[in-house]
Amino acid sequence: MRLGEIARLVESIVLTPTYRLLGVDYKGRLVYQTMEGGFNSIWVYEPRGGERRRLSTSVVHWAGEVSLDGRRVPFTRDVGGGRELQVIGFVDLASGEEVVFEDMEPVRILGFWDTGAEIAFAGASKEKISLYKAGAKGVEELAKLSSYAHVSFFDGRLIVGSGNLRGNPRSSEIFIYDLKEGELKVVTPREGSVNSNPIVTGEGKIVFETDAYSGDVKELSIYDPGEGVFTRLDLGGDYREFKPVEHLYYRDFNGKLYVVGKRDGRSRLFVNGGLIPTPPGTVLNAYPFEGRIYYTYTSLRKPSSIYVYEDGESREVLAPALPGDVEARLGEVEFARVKSPDGVEVPTFVFKSARPRGVALVYVHGGPWAETADAWSPLIAAPVALGFNVVAPNYRGSTGYGEKFRLMDIGDPGGGDLVDVESATKWALEKGLGKRAFIWGYSYGGYMTLWAMFNRPSLYECGVAGAPVADWAEMYELSDAVFREFIKILFDNKMGLLKERSPITYAGNLRGPLTIVQPENDTRTPLKPVLHLAEKLVEAGKTFQLHVIPGIGHAITSQEKLLQLMLYVSLSLDKCAEEH
Repeated sequence: MRLGEIARLVESIVLTPTYRLLGVDYKGRLVYQTMEGGFNSIWVYEPRGGERRRLSTSVVHWAGEVSLDGRRVPFTRDVGGGRELQVIGFVDLASGEEVVFEDMEPVRILGFWDTGAEIAFAGASKEKISLYKAGAKGVEELAKLSSYAHVSFFDGRLIVGSGNLRGNPRSSEIFIYDLKEGELKVVTPREGSVNSNPIVTGEGKIVFETDAYSGDVKELSIYDPGEGVFTRLDLGGDYREFKPVEHLYYRDFNGKLYVVGKRDGRSRLFVNGGLIPTPPGTVLNAYPFEGRIYYTYTSLRKPSSIYVYEDGESREVLAPALPGDVEARLGEVEFARVKSPDGVEVPTFVFKSARPRGVALVYVHGGPWAETADAWSPLIAAPVALGFNVVAPNYRGSTGYGEKFRLMDIGDPGGGDLVDVESATKWALEKGLGKRAFIWGYSYGGYMTLWAMFNRPSLYECGVAGAPVADWAEMYELSDAVFREFIKILFDNKMGLLKERSPITYAGNLRGPLTIVQPENDTRTPLKPVLHLAEKLVEAGKTFQLHVIPGIGHAITSQEKLLQLMLYVSLSLDKCAEEH
């Protein structure tokens, strides 16, 4: 393809904004997050008059939900040039004033919640992970956490969250910090079970999801802090019939439980167990206001949008539109289950191009505890528009398909997951999705791209690795407290495996064209190991491209930098398609 045409298509996709609802404020205005206008920011929309405007003055790293009283929206700001050294702040939705706790020590913030008076959050420095509160007295450290954990709710008295708090890489527990008692408590319905994302209801009960009852599927449970009793929560009705495997969201609004349940990469919205009709794809969250339900919706073909359910019907409220000729290049979406040699089923999404070029592009998601769902991603949509049939396997270790499947990756990164990716690739070629296979991914997906190019060099003709792990051992030495814990959990404390499962160890195996795109200030998958990998490739006489994007970290928070990333990716893939 011509350079100008590649740039136009990629720019059209990257500059099409996405909208994620953060809540409804006390005036009934919709508060949402978007990169519209150039950078990640918080906006407000008045449904009655149609007016919308930006609230945050500069780049927001993470945006939280509207506070419990509807008068503030919290956020974090990276003051480390992409190194994810963050401070906490909020926008006052009444005055529009932005307040930032600039005097706090910057930390990597791991979940936060705003009551309207105080914000609770977890944060990691180089040495420790702690629980904090930000309020009228500034930022206070409340307690140290023993391992990786994040805050998911705060009702003014109880701060709740979840994490790997018993030292078992295959379990996670609920923590409760009682501000009145000054006590941190760790609870679980069954030792060794996986429990996550607790919230506090209006009655002071704690709702969370757990695999304690099934040993696999994550169901909802209620914990009574006063009685110390766990109760399985059965919402019945449509919810029971849908049989969700896990949940993207659940909140208590005036005694009604709004739940987004998920299975097979798609989700549905329920209120007290009753189904709310929504388009096929992924619902991310929901907020009621005066008889209406506002929610965020997306699919692989549809950029994230805000909808409203009213009078038995759903309609768009804020929905971006792709240029017609770009949308026409996006083909059908299919879902399949591919068998690995050991019998493991690999749930796989296929996003076909309407103008295929004879290449199956295997897209490997990051995480590894994440997934490719039926949800919009420029990292997938741009290659599809350029003519690549994208095959996205949810390898063992992915979320969304039960805890047994997710936990299979622990102690074995680069093992069974590579076999799953390889199986999906061979399946795609057999199905005629391409005569050749390329591979690309970001973060853990970048790691898997390097790993596949070095360990399955005859299968993949071309690879593009974004923000990859090049050397697990060096990454561990460079990491802060939370990412050292992440590596220990992922490897099941088998630290002797770090070098064995590092791409740098096998750099000499490279055969095909390889492009690496690396953020300069990345503190999750740092630049230094990538530079050392480049040295190894040079020593081995290999040909490759290395592009370092200056001034950003792992999380991309501006359209300009996302465009830069995707242009490097797209030009490399196009060159491979044309020349090899």
